[in-house]
Amino acid sequence: MNISHMIVSSLIHGLVYSSIWKVMRGLPIPVAIAVAVVGVGATYAVTRILSKRR
Repeated sequence: MNISHMIVSSLIHGLVYSSIWKVMRGLPIPVAIAVAVVGVGATYAVTRILSKRR
């Protein structure tokens, strides 16, 4: 990995985390937990589906 890839990656991660924080900040705790669980589950499902295709 080169330094430019690391810089771009950190900028993208920062933008994504900032957006998530702004959306989740106004939600009640149970709703935020439910959104997080659904997000992790969806990521897991997509990863499993894509890994079976290879």
